[in-house]
Amino acid sequence: MRLETAEGWITLNLQRGALSLHLYGQDVLAYDRAGRLWSAALGEITYRRGLDNRVQAIQATPEGTRRRWLTREEIRRLEDELASRLRTLGGLLAGGAFRWITPPPDERTWQEALSVLDRASRMDFEALEADAQRFAEVYAPIGILPPDQYLSLVVQATLGCPFNTCTFCGFYRAVPFRVRSPEDFEAHLRAIRAFFGHGLWMRRTIFLGSANALAIPMPRLISLLERLRRIFPVRTDREGEGFAGIYAFLDGFTGLKKTIGDYEQLRALGLRRVYIGLESGHEPLLRFLQKPATAEQMMETVGRLKAAGLPVGVIVMIGIGGDRFAEGHVRDTLAVLQAMPLGRGDLVYLSDFVEIPGTPYRARAEALGIRPLSPIERRAQAEALRAGLRHSDGEGPRVAPYAIEAFLY
Repeated sequence: MRLETAEGWITLNLQRGALSLHLYGQDVLAYDRAGRLWSAALGEITYRRGLDNRVQAIQATPEGTRRRWLTREEIRRLEDELASRLRTLGGLLAGGAFRWITPPPDERTWQEALSVLDRASRMDFEALEADAQRFAEVYAPIGILPPDQYLSLVVQATLGCPFNTCTFCGFYRAVPFRVRSPEDFEAHLRAIRAFFGHGLWMRRTIFLGSANALAIPMPRLISLLERLRRIFPVRTDREGEGFAGIYAFLDGFTGLKKTIGDYEQLRALGLRRVYIGLESGHEPLLRFLQKPATAEQMMETVGRLKAAGLPVGVIVMIGIGGDRFAEGHVRDTLAVLQAMPLGRGDLVYLSDFVEIPGTPYRARAEALGIRPLSPIERRAQAEALRAGLRHSDGEGPRVAPYAIEAFLY
C-alpha cells in the first residue's frame, strides 16, 4: 500500500504478523501486530528492540558494524518520539488526508492496518516498559539463539543448563536447571500465547528451550511436544498452516542417549533442525573449556541426527583458546567437520569468541599464559575453516557468522 500525504509518500506493508512503514523515503519502522516496536531504521542508524525493552543501536562504519546499547533515557526518548509520530500519522490516515499512489486495498485490510498503527502509536516508553514486565513474568531469561532463529517463538520446556561446566558460557547460570512438568509447560504455553496476542505470527518457527531441551527422556519429551502442538500448530509441509517447525539445541553427550529411531519420531512431531555447540574439534581445548562432550561423541550425535533425516547446525568458536590452542583448534576442528555427514541443508556457524564477564575463562587462560588472538589472527582462523569446508559442487553445508553480541529477543 503506497500513498502520499502533505509530508511525502508512505508505504505500508501489512503482513500476517507485522506492519512495516517506509516514511517519506527516509525512515523504515517495523512493528508486530500487537504494536510492539521491532526495529527502526532512522538515517544511518538502525535500532533493534528486544521484548525486555532493551534497545541496540547498529551502525555500519568503514571499520565494520558498530553496536551500542542505549541508556534508559535514550530508549525513553526514542520510543516516545516514534509513538508521537505514529499518532500524527494515524490521525492523517484516519481523516483521509492523503491520496493513493497504488490501488487502494480492500476495506478489511485497510482497517486492520489502521488498527495495528493505532496499537503501535499507543506503545510509548511507559507502555513498552509495562509490556517488558509482562514478558519477564512469562519467561525465564533467554540466553541465546542461533541466528536463523531470532524470529522464533521460544518455549521453555527446560530452564537453565544441566551442566553449566563450560568455562566460557554465562547464559544459563542464573537459573537452576529443571524440566517443566507437562501441566507447568502447558500453563507456560498458554501464558506465551496470551502475551504475544496479535503479534504471535511475527514468529515463524518454534524454538524449544532452554540450553538442552532435547535431553529430556523420550516419554516426557513426547508428552511436552504433544501439548505444544495442541496450543501452537506446527505445519507438516511448506504450504500448510502453523509454525514452520521446531528447533532446539542439543549437547553431544546427552545426544547419544537417544537412538536414530527416537530422532525419527521427533522429526515426525515437527523437529526440523538441531544445533550442537561443537566449539572445537581439538580435544585438549575441549578439556580446557570443560565441555561435557568429546569431539567423537559430538560426531556420533550428528551422525544419528543425519541418519534420522534431521538437518543440523554446528557451532564453532573462533579465537577461543588463544595462541596456545590455535593450531590444533583449526586442524582438528576442520577434520571433525569434514568427517561429519554434512550437506546442503546443514549449517556451520563460526562464532567469534566474546568473553562473558563473570565466567571462569579468563582466570584459567591467564593461569596458563594464554594470549588472546588479534582480530587479524581471528579472521585468518575463520577463513581457514571456510576454505576447508568449501565444496566445488555446492553440496556442502552453508557456513555463516554467528555474532552473539547481535542477539536480542
